[in-house]
Amino acid sequence: MSLRKQLKKSFILPLLTVLAVPSVYGQETDTPNENTFSISTQIRPRLEIKDGAYQPLYKGEDPAALISDRIRLNLDYSYKGILSLRIAPQQVGIWGQANMVQGAENSGNRIALFETWAKLKLASNWDMKLGRQVISLDDERIFGELDWAQGGRVHDAVSFHFSKNKYELKGFFAFNQNYKSNYGNNLSNPSGNLYNTTDAFPYKWMQTAWASFPVGKTSKINLLFANIGAQNVAPLINLNDQPNKTRFSQTYGVNYFNNGDKWSGNVSAYYQGGKSITNIKNQAYLVAAAVNYKINESWSVGLGSDLVSGNDLGASNDKNNAFNPLFHTGHKFYGSMDYFYSGNGHSNVGLSDSYLKINYKGKQNYNINLAVHQFATSNQVTDFTGNYKKNLGQEADLSFSYKLNKFSTVMGGYSFYINTPTLSYLKNVPNSQKYQQWGWVSINITPTLFHTKF
Repeated sequence: MSLRKQLKKSFILPLLTVLAVPSVYGQETDTPNENTFSISTQIRPRLEIKDGAYQPLYKGEDPAALISDRIRLNLDYSYKGILSLRIAPQQVGIWGQANMVQGAENSGNRIALFETWAKLKLASNWDMKLGRQVISLDDERIFGELDWAQGGRVHDAVSFHFSKNKYELKGFFAFNQNYKSNYGNNLSNPSGNLYNTTDAFPYKWMQTAWASFPVGKTSKINLLFANIGAQNVAPLINLNDQPNKTRFSQTYGVNYFNNGDKWSGNVSAYYQGGKSITNIKNQAYLVAAAVNYKINESWSVGLGSDLVSGNDLGASNDKNNAFNPLFHTGHKFYGSMDYFYSGNGHSNVGLSDSYLKINYKGKQNYNINLAVHQFATSNQVTDFTGNYKKNLGQEADLSFSYKLNKFSTVMGGYSFYINTPTLSYLKNVPNSQKYQQWGWVSINITPTLFHTKF
């Protein structure tokens, strides 16, 4: 599909939405306390010792250790609920990496923008948000903030939000370009729309629709549709040569959530169609179910299982059966050591994850959580020596949090992974250690520095 046709198609829905919503605001006159402004900050240093996080280490290989931090400043303004603004600069760094005496180019101490958006009320139940924003939907299996990562995750997008009587509708639209890779960062470039993902967003187009419907007093059903256009054209000498077209994939999802007094749980199902970026037809799925029981005010226990489709390794595949969880918060689902779909891949062979979770909530501002995972693949893994077993290993994650005061929380954890030959082969780490481990401790400080109404 040409850029001209895609622009016409993609702008119709947002434009009609804006035109269809009646204007309910006339001339506004300021009165006291209609404007609100606040400044808050977050300082989050984290020490990590990685003796096998993300992928197994070789036998005898030394572990890694570092202290990273996030420093974020949130500037929030609102006027009568009609207009809201957020500007949130942040700096993410590693202790010692920037020069002790700051250089003229500010190397190693660069400040970026995490969020910069404006939200406008279009009608009593409609809002529109424009700019760099977090998109967090459902339980973050497909769209997540990825708050565990020090940098977080945001999208440059326009979004529409409707909410009334527990019914919610959301729509998101994005069109990205990367002029620094193919066009010398020339914003006045008169022609051409090739997109390169180097140091940029992983997609060129994004249109997403999401809806939530209540089902009884404690349950709801959420629906998701996401259309993602991907293109990754390497810098070319002749920019008129366009060998790679934009390939569009579609993700369809349905989620059922129940949150009762004692029992809670969810059932999720997703399907992916369309084309991969390499022009192969997608036929992939993800199904998941979980249940949690609250024993008393302190203890709860949960069981769950995920099945994510993949491709056979060592066999020819004329279709892509590997499900892509897109912009999920993988750290939340598939083990804290991030062996799957985050940090380091596992050759797209799919994943089966069965887990047990135990949570303890203390009466003195502390929590302790334990999660145990059994990982496997339902796909074939073969090389010249024969078939590998489907067992991908076991992981245990122990974590805690303790609230020091109203704006400071200490957190930490320890995880270990029992490795298998199949996992070592998938991650291309032969002769790796059987026992992998990872530990961390962090403090999260989030004070509000200033708040006023005028």
